[in-house]
Amino acid sequence: MLPFLLLAALLAPQGGRAPVAAAPAARHLSAATLLERVGERRRPREERMAYLEELAQRGQPLELKQVQRIRSVVRGEYLIDYTRCLSFCGAEALEELRKLRKRSDPVVKAEAVYAITQLDLAGGEAFAKEVLADRRAPIEARVAALRGLDARRSVFARIEALRRLLSAKGALLAECLQVLRRHPQLDDAPYLVELLHHREGRAANEAVRLLQQLTGYKMGRDPRAWRFWMLKHRAEGTSFRALATEAGEDDTETITYLGIPILGDKVVFVLDSSGSMETPLPEHTALTRGARAVQELVALLPRLPEGASFDVVFFDSSVTSFARKLVEREAETLDQVIGWLKRHVFAGGTNLHDGLREAFAHEGVEELFLLSDGEPTVGELVDPRRIEARVRRWNRWRNVRVNTISFGAPPEARNFLYRLAQDHDGVCKVIW
Repeated sequence: MLPFLLLAALLAPQGGRAPVAAAPAARHLSAATLLERVGERRRPREERMAYLEELAQRGQPLELKQVQRIRSVVRGEYLIDYTRCLSFCGAEALEELRKLRKRSDPVVKAEAVYAITQLDLAGGEAFAKEVLADRRAPIEARVAALRGLDARRSVFARIEALRRLLSAKGALLAECLQVLRRHPQLDDAPYLVELLHHREGRAANEAVRLLQQLTGYKMGRDPRAWRFWMLKHRAEGTSFRALATEAGEDDTETITYLGIPILGDKVVFVLDSSGSMETPLPEHTALTRGARAVQELVALLPRLPEGASFDVVFFDSSVTSFARKLVEREAETLDQVIGWLKRHVFAGGTNLHDGLREAFAHEGVEELFLLSDGEPTVGELVDPRRIEARVRRWNRWRNVRVNTISFGAPPEARNFLYRLAQDHDGVCKVIW
């Protein structure tokens, strides 16, 4: 994980939250110095927690006693970063990690489960399988258990992933497919074909992509076609691989937003609504960046598949959401959201952090589309590196696919958007 420059943030009383004080740069400080500064109560709390956030992102070995000294100053969401720091302390931290596993916060539980699975060399595998089998365990903890098995290169990672393909949902199903993608084997094809008979949306699209990679066939989401060719090869005693004349063309049907395929059925569109979005397009001066983004979305929403759900979030100096939750694609809802989109006014700054936070607050979201034309300028955080760290924390156990669109953004902002997509299994599209 790349180190990054840290800025502290204080809450502003109006217009959302804006940073008014900056923490000293932390990227060149040693781990011992960072831990020392986290514990210095004379420093502003946000500055100290920024140092802790930096430590959690580095992933370098730490001394248990030094980490334990800062426990008394860590509260709220930063307990997640503290738990992650414990995981860098080796097997000595297992006792404290087992205590943290009992906390009510599902993300703290997940961090503890992930660490225990890897650090407990004798019992980690059995522990992870126990968590995976416990339907009462938070989904985040079950995702962490499977990922922990994979991280320790356990043979049980692939076995558990295949076992759960037809029963898992949401983030756990996405994790099962990611395990198979990381270790593709042709023997997995029958399981993936069976999945196509039972699932739609992102899971089906991901399964088709993996089947195409494994077999060389370019068929779409029709499970009958996949089963036909699989049984044909089985009857002939040949490997389930396409000959050059059989592969065909890719007929996977997916709709796109500004050229990026939409794989999920639960999607949130996060659109920059700042004043700079009123800039005219170079190839069509009667149309602005904002108008183009809205125009594309108005055309897209009615084409979402039956059963899909969505929301739209605008961010400028503040954040506005159409529904603040995922809503079903229905005729009445489409009329309302299209009218709302066409009335929108582009003005103000670029509160990108809070726009993303609003999007991740949507329960069940599978995929995000973030469109922006500039760097963050207002909000709780404006440092791109810290925003990246926050998104990693929000998405670490959720497996939301994050796609980004750079709409005339300058190089630094464009690179930031590229890193976001790269980190979260998405695509970055650059439009001039």
